[in-house]
Amino acid sequence: MNKETSKVKKIYRSLYYAIFLLLTFVVIYLLIPKQITFKYEFQKGQPWGHNTLIAPFDFPILKPQEVLAAERDSVLKNYVPFLSIDNSVQEQQMALFNEQLKAALASADYDIGRLKIKLFTQQFESLFIQFYQRGIIEAPVSDYDYFKDKTYINLINQNEVKKVPVSQLVSLKGAYVLISDSIDALIKKLEIPHNFKQLFDPSEFLATNLLYDRQFNDAQSNEMLAGVSTTRGVVQEGVRVISEGDWVNNDNYLVIESLKQAYKRNSTYGGWLSTVVIGQMILILIVLTMIVLYMQVYNRKIFWKKRNFTMILFTVLAMIVLARLIHENQSLSLYLLPVCILPIIIRTFLGARMAIFVHLSTMLIISFMAPNSFEFFFLQVTAGTIAVISLRNLHRRGQLVLTSLLVFGSYCVMYFGFELIADGNAKDIDYSTYKWFLANGLLLLSTYPLLYIIEKMFGFISDVTLVELSDTNHPLLRELAEIAPGTFQHSMQVANLAEAVIVKTGGNPLLVRTGALYHDVGKIKSSEFFIENQAGGKNPHDKMSNIKSVEKIVSHVFDGVKLAKKYKLPEPVIDFIKMHHGTGLVKYFYLKYKEEHPNEQVNEEDFRYPGPNPTTRETAVVMLADGVEAAARSLPEKNEQTLKVIIDQIINAKILHHELDDAPITFKDINDIKAIFLDKLKNVYHLRIQYPKEVESEKKE
Repeated sequence: MNKETSKVKKIYRSLYYAIFLLLTFVVIYLLIPKQITFKYEFQKGQPWGHNTLIAPFDFPILKPQEVLAAERDSVLKNYVPFLSIDNSVQEQQMALFNEQLKAALASADYDIGRLKIKLFTQQFESLFIQFYQRGIIEAPVSDYDYFKDKTYINLINQNEVKKVPVSQLVSLKGAYVLISDSIDALIKKLEIPHNFKQLFDPSEFLATNLLYDRQFNDAQSNEMLAGVSTTRGVVQEGVRVISEGDWVNNDNYLVIESLKQAYKRNSTYGGWLSTVVIGQMILILIVLTMIVLYMQVYNRKIFWKKRNFTMILFTVLAMIVLARLIHENQSLSLYLLPVCILPIIIRTFLGARMAIFVHLSTMLIISFMAPNSFEFFFLQVTAGTIAVISLRNLHRRGQLVLTSLLVFGSYCVMYFGFELIADGNAKDIDYSTYKWFLANGLLLLSTYPLLYIIEKMFGFISDVTLVELSDTNHPLLRELAEIAPGTFQHSMQVANLAEAVIVKTGGNPLLVRTGALYHDVGKIKSSEFFIENQAGGKNPHDKMSNIKSVEKIVSHVFDGVKLAKKYKLPEPVIDFIKMHHGTGLVKYFYLKYKEEHPNEQVNEEDFRYPGPNPTTRETAVVMLADGVEAAARSLPEKNEQTLKVIIDQIINAKILHHELDDAPITFKDINDIKAIFLDKLKNVYHLRIQYPKEVESEKKE
């Protein structure tokens, strides 16, 4: 039955892998740009390493970027912006003036004369209309970016467009000063009493009436920029572009680059059976096959866990999707892509070798999108390798910052080297690219929250989480310390022993320490049934049958798993609770039962722990440390010889009963473990050397 179940699981897993691989293949294919690739690799300052290149078709020669930029700057500099006059403002303000002036004259006791009032009103309105027709803006001209370096503007008044000097425009403050001076002169000329001006304030009738439509102006300027030619001259079909062995200099580099761009423009998507599609499908399939074969041959344990397989392909797809989004945005550089996040995530959960290989494979795919694929691939693979090598302790706060600085520095140095080869002069290097490297390094700091998300999505456990769980102030450990202090101290000693072994023999020290701290948490529910928590009082097992005592002892495994799930401990930590006794025998009560029932056939399974046996190096070491620490604590006399004997007995018994068969432990590891346990326990129990007795003659002296 077990064989049939195993076979079904294997078929299901294989089917799952096949479907997920097919889905990954399809998504990657859809994301890769469908265009013919220019098959020649070249660099400025290097000899042409291919056969003589003949133009396969007519193509235009592109202008150098600096020339094109200068022409576009000239167009923008000569662009005359459009502003429109809102005539409704003038009508509203003049109506308000007439209303207020009539009310003021009606309430004032002035004998001015109707003719003077008429002349004053006409002159006043004429002043305002004059300024409104010139155009009134909120602030001085110098405060607006669209007037910078401009001598003229296009003034739109109703359906008429007129080119006028910028100096004609007036601000609200300027208009107020000029109108106030004119009114003073008018009052003096018409011999109107000067205090007549106090009846109204000219600022009440002034408002901005000049509007700048940025969207319209941007459209006009973009239309002018579109008219700037990006090419200068044409290379005819059949003309030699560059000969074999010629140096790629500034002039022929531009022609070759123009041919490369022409290939992209002339390439067409020919449907599902085009040569471009078939070629891309072959290359993508090869890369995915490489990943699968590498996992299957060199990381078989990783390969056969679905969550590992799924997480690798998921993160690869996420990185390719992000690369495509950046590629589609013309204002961004592909160097902004934080590719080093991928190997850091893989390294954290699956190891350094797997991380570097997956990173290399992913960069092969993303390089299809890069303008200079070799340079991009070289920079990204090297930076990713540096990130994996440098990131040893992710749980240290400064480690990721240091890795980000190293990645940024490596990008800068490598890019500088490539540019020196291409340009031959440090002055000609485009240093603006460094801003993308800086942004890339900063984005790398987002790895911490991403690790948390990946951890929760796929059920992994990171070093950061292990550090948090190993804090003895964790609620579950505090509860253990309060209810079962003896068990808590035992767990601390087991953690120290197991961690010492893993540090010297290999493994994850943080995982083994955390697992050891939690391996006996199930004793919280019945702490008084375990000897380490019995402070010289009555033993409750004295009033129980051996079978009941075994049930009570074994139940701490089940209770521990329940508590661990209640406190949402990760599955790798729960494994320590399940496996720290394996399928071992509760020997004391088993022997006691046999002694009390000499004529009865005893079923050993009734006296065994539920298991399973340890399947990892870490869980196996905790099992051994647990047994050795408990046995050593119960020794009436503790010296090097008795400790050595008890260590050998405990570990040899585990080997004899095949409890370590499923764990990757070698005989060399066993010898190392015995030696480390002995050394640590000698220190714990403060064993000192025996000093020789003083000779009688020496005493007399």
